[in-house]
Amino acid sequence: MTTDPTIREQTYPYFLQEVPELLQVLEQGLLNLREDCTINQVNTLMRATHTLKGAATSVGLETITTIAHSLEDIFKALCRPDVTIDPDIAALLFEGFECLRLPLMVELTGISINDTEVLDRAAAVFAQLQEKLGDFFGQEAYLPSSIELGFDITQSIFEVGVAQRLDQIEVSIETAQPDELISTLRTQSEVFLGLAESLNLSGFGAIAKATIAALDNHPEQAIPIAQQALADFKAGQAAVLEGDRTQAGQPSETLQRWANLATDSPVTDVLTIDALANDFAIAIEPDETAGDRLLESIWGDQPSVTDAISESDLALIISDADTPVNAAEDIYVANQIPVSQASPTSTPTPIPTKEPISPSPSVRISVEHLDRLSHSIGELLTNQNQQSLQTEQLQASVRTLFTRLRQHQTLLNQLQEQQSRRSIAIESRSNPKRKRNTQNGHSKKRSVASSQASHSMQTLGFDALELERYSESDLFLQSLLDNVVQLTESTDAIELFTRQSAQTLEKQRRLLTGTQNALIEARMVPLGEIFDRFPHILQQLGTRHNKPVLLMLHGTEVLVDKAVAEKLYDPLLHLVRNAFDHGIEPIAVRQKRGKPEKGQIEICAHHQGRFLVIEVRDDGSGLDFERIRQQAVERQLISLEQAEQLTQAQLTDLLFEPGFSTAAQVNDLSGRGVGLDVVRNQIQSLHGFIEVSSELQRGTTFILQIPLSLTIAKLLICKATNTTHAMFADAIEQILIPQPDHIREQYGIKVFCWHRQFDEQIDEQLVPLYSLTKSLKYGSAHPPDPSSASKQESGQVIVFRYQGAFIGLEVDQLIGEQELVIRPLGTIIGSPDYVYGTSVLADGRLTLVIDPIALLQRLVNQQENESARSDRMTALPMLPASLQLQLPTQTYAALPAAPELELKANTDQKILIVDDSITVRQGLNLTLQKAGYHVIQAKDGHEAIEILHQQTDIRLIICDIEMPRVNGFELLRHCQRIPDLTTIPVLILTSRSSDKHRLLASQLGAAAYMTKPYLEHKLLTVVAEVLNVQLIAKT
Repeated sequence: MTTDPTIREQTYPYFLQEVPELLQVLEQGLLNLREDCTINQVNTLMRATHTLKGAATSVGLETITTIAHSLEDIFKALCRPDVTIDPDIAALLFEGFECLRLPLMVELTGISINDTEVLDRAAAVFAQLQEKLGDFFGQEAYLPSSIELGFDITQSIFEVGVAQRLDQIEVSIETAQPDELISTLRTQSEVFLGLAESLNLSGFGAIAKATIAALDNHPEQAIPIAQQALADFKAGQAAVLEGDRTQAGQPSETLQRWANLATDSPVTDVLTIDALANDFAIAIEPDETAGDRLLESIWGDQPSVTDAISESDLALIISDADTPVNAAEDIYVANQIPVSQASPTSTPTPIPTKEPISPSPSVRISVEHLDRLSHSIGELLTNQNQQSLQTEQLQASVRTLFTRLRQHQTLLNQLQEQQSRRSIAIESRSNPKRKRNTQNGHSKKRSVASSQASHSMQTLGFDALELERYSESDLFLQSLLDNVVQLTESTDAIELFTRQSAQTLEKQRRLLTGTQNALIEARMVPLGEIFDRFPHILQQLGTRHNKPVLLMLHGTEVLVDKAVAEKLYDPLLHLVRNAFDHGIEPIAVRQKRGKPEKGQIEICAHHQGRFLVIEVRDDGSGLDFERIRQQAVERQLISLEQAEQLTQAQLTDLLFEPGFSTAAQVNDLSGRGVGLDVVRNQIQSLHGFIEVSSELQRGTTFILQIPLSLTIAKLLICKATNTTHAMFADAIEQILIPQPDHIREQYGIKVFCWHRQFDEQIDEQLVPLYSLTKSLKYGSAHPPDPSSASKQESGQVIVFRYQGAFIGLEVDQLIGEQELVIRPLGTIIGSPDYVYGTSVLADGRLTLVIDPIALLQRLVNQQENESARSDRMTALPMLPASLQLQLPTQTYAALPAAPELELKANTDQKILIVDDSITVRQGLNLTLQKAGYHVIQAKDGHEAIEILHQQTDIRLIICDIEMPRVNGFELLRHCQRIPDLTTIPVLILTSRSSDKHRLLASQLGAAAYMTKPYLEHKLLTVVAEVLNVQLIAKT
């Protein structure tokens, strides 16, 4: 446990984030333990308990640590092959889990419990379990051999886990503060010490012991000690990779001198385990845990090995993750002593003390509170948009009012002039002297006061020629003019207030933007903080292996959640190291192939619709598919006959098999494929998926796609017919207004000729064009918009990039780009997969938010389906309609034989995938699409039923059993009750392997039954056979 309260404070939010998932793993594991008590199942439970114990220890939660440690000991006893779990033991295990869950819920929810009562209850439960397990409890941990595991565990650990930890030390030497470097080096050395004791590597353990002793004796020399220790650890790693299974190196004389050890005495005689246990009782775990540190990483599948290696110290991970890469690289540089010149007897040069920098005060806040704050900001943003629109409308109305008042004043002035001329004409005819008076320049302005004065003057003896008089119409016109002037003044005041209101709204907008940015900074980080760790690693690798590499980073400004960013580091590091090792060729090979001597690795990140897309590509030799085929046969993953039939896409999937590698020789780097199973597992934990594309001698690209939880996004507002839609703006490549003669129809598809300009050249490209109006079909008709009739004649085209090509979407009118709040749709009515949610526009109307990439995917699939249907065979062999397909007893065998049918394509075979896991759906979708099938997805049985009633051309359903709302059994029963659905075969694909589930599915009419995990070629075989039998039955 770390003694630094700052680290514990930083670690606690991550602990709260990790607890729910670990509790779910434990609960589900205990449920599975009843049906399948295997070492893998027990290992999953033990690994989750061990992670909880370490996390609780790092944040100082002693009650949780004690209970988790006792429960972990129980799980260790269950690892014995001859242990039988009866109902009593199963009940006690659940009770022990409840004892662990209670104090964890205290931290999650803030409820209050009595720790003493919980500990007493747990002690009683564990005592009963010890009594039940008898001699199995407390025995020495059972370590399966490499032969039993099917792979060399020592080799695997040093290739992946040890390499990652050495990279962390190397990065810390370059970037970390001395105190952080000491913490990192000590923690990794303790892990290496336990690792060496578990694997009986005395030399590697001696290096770890000497490093710890050197840090205790000379902490001021942390940097040179770390450099020398790193060199010794790497030498030991290289020895293991070359086949050493006894020593794994020795500490150098320099490191021994720092540890105050005599160079003429064997290190193993001086550094005993007992001595270290006495000297470092606080820093090192008890002996019984040191020997078992690696136990849970050995049992089970290969991914668990690297996972356990990378999870031993949560506090260090958080501390390292929060350290800026470029921070304080030059601290203590002036006082560093070269390793070769260091003297054990000389007094270390004192380091000038610096004024300590007090950390910024911080508080913990849950993600739920941040979500609520984000929701409130979203509501404010919606109101801000509405107020801004209202202010603009008010300003426009005021300007219109100004214009009309001026027009009204002009008309009144003209009327007054006419009235004056008419009066003058009348008076001139009655008295000729009136004309002379008017020619003498009498004023035409009149007022009520002057009228009264003229009346009084008349009484004094003035006649009409000597003094002008005003009629009632003159007075009325003058009054109207005065009112217009007053209205103009009031309008001026309104216009002033409107301007002030607009300025206030602008200030509010800036404040709202600042608040939103502050929230983003609180929970998001730019990917550059992750990407910036790789250049130094590649520089070291290039120097060590004489392969210079240029690393290009794009999209470093893309923001992601902090938790997601940290989970992306390990898989990206795997991909970068693999790209360097087996992607980039040696200098001589690159020169022979006409490539630059310096290889190129590129990492690109961008948002595409609702996905974060990260591409890792190199310009190396590409994937050697024949080598992959050969290695798969040699490792007995597939037979020689199966290998010859695999496509390149299927061979690529073999890279993700645990332990698979095409490396010709073992070195300190992973071959392309080593660790890729870990990469896929980590990406799937984020509900994402990974794709691979490769071209011989031109390079390989790994594409990671991770779904985003968007609440506020920039959307492009457009109109189709009379309906307003919003779509993600970052997915747009370009917006065009094509000329009418550029649009034509080719091969039954509407296309337009796009003249793209590259530098000084113009490239002409035909782009498929789809109409948004025809693509979105609604049940209700919208009244025509006369104002948009002219705009529809010359609609705008939005160009998107889809699967390496360009596709155009034609709209009637573009309104503009707005930052809007996206609200999810309800689950009562199933929405299409291309509808992401809804947004409230500034005028208060509700609009659908469309994922254009998903929409285009559906349009392309429909187009391919129609093309394939037109080419479908017109004659097929006729067989009796009573032919029925019986459920096979195996997952992929015992299907009735069917005659060979030569189909031109599989694109007319529409398959519905029903699974509540997006990861499973995406994986199946990619597998089936690669095989040429048209795929539709449903997240549960309820949505599948709606799709089945809407689309009548579905040929096969691949369905899971356990799903929300409507499960797989209920979907089977529904299909059997509807005559139109009874002819659609259903393939059950589930993790439930019991005969009970299989028998029930058979009775409900399932055509086949497969269990997860599955091999793609076996799944495709079953799918093809089921479809062929269905086709024969129909004929």
